[in-house]
Amino acid sequence: MTLLEFFFIISWIIILIIALDISRRQKFNALHFLVFIWVGSWLLVFAFFPNILDILWSIFWVARWADVLVYSSIIFLLYFVLLLLTKHVENKESITKLIREIAIDNSNKQTINWNEVFLIRAYNEASVISWVIQKIFDAWYENILVINDWSKDDTKKVIEQFWDKLILINHSVNRWAWAALETGFEYIRRFWNIKYIITFDADDQHDINDAKKFLNLFQKESDLWIIFGSRFIEKTSSNVPLIREITLFLGKIFTYFVSGINLTDAHNWFRALTLESVKKIRLNIDTMAYASELIEEVKNHKIKFKEVPVNITYTPYSLAKWQSSGNAINIVLRIIWSKFFR
Repeated sequence: MTLLEFFFIISWIIILIIALDISRRQKFNALHFLVFIWVGSWLLVFAFFPNILDILWSIFWVARWADVLVYSSIIFLLYFVLLLLTKHVENKESITKLIREIAIDNSNKQTINWNEVFLIRAYNEASVISWVIQKIFDAWYENILVINDWSKDDTKKVIEQFWDKLILINHSVNRWAWAALETGFEYIRRFWNIKYIITFDADDQHDINDAKKFLNLFQKESDLWIIFGSRFIEKTSSNVPLIREITLFLGKIFTYFVSGINLTDAHNWFRALTLESVKKIRLNIDTMAYASELIEEVKNHKIKFKEVPVNITYTPYSLAKWQSSGNAINIVLRIIWSKFFR
């Protein structure tokens, strides 16, 4: 027995043990198990019938028979990396679900029957969150649900000043916008009989007067389930910086490519949803890629939607909290991963 044949046999034994152990613990599906067995079987074949490598050499037109092994190993390693990434993403999502359940369980659970609720995700917004909440109340809206996404400043203390006027849910670990949005949705699914949910920024970018446009449109079209705010469907007072506008335009093209839905402003947080749509939609993607996932959910559930023009005001404060333009690449990769590799 040559050293290479001995290596094949040992590798086969290791792969078989790993495959059986992972399958027993149900850590991956039958397809993954079969891939491991298939690779292991070929290692055995190469070990006991080394001449078969010469046949493969001629089939694949490679310079040496060993190259077949190298190329096959690379493909297998890529597959294994994808498998590990999948488990990593699943673990992150499981942690988020646990954090969500703890946050909801520790919240003030109330049953409310009303027309609309403003859903706000807050992260380190102590300097502006009081004003944002107050302007909603000053516009004669009565229900606000705030998800404090583990702010490290005094955001929680500021919000608690309104303890008798709103519901506050606190994440024990920062999970970003998508998780906060889904936490709010899940709380509403369980406890509130609300007709409409309006997602509202905590950094004072949104115009409270635009909320009326959402509610009026819902009243006119009873089969409408989601309304997306848009900075570009017509001329508004939004002062979108040029680099941001270019990034959003590219995001619009990408969103259409992966979902087939054409929105003029796909990544605008200012939206309104009916309770019926929230009961159907589930958000799992982390990072700001959740916006594209939301649109994908709209497509999958064949939800009727429309866009309305809204005013977005960028201030030095809100611009300082921007994500870098390079993060758009991460969002694209995350969407591609979710759509084609999960």
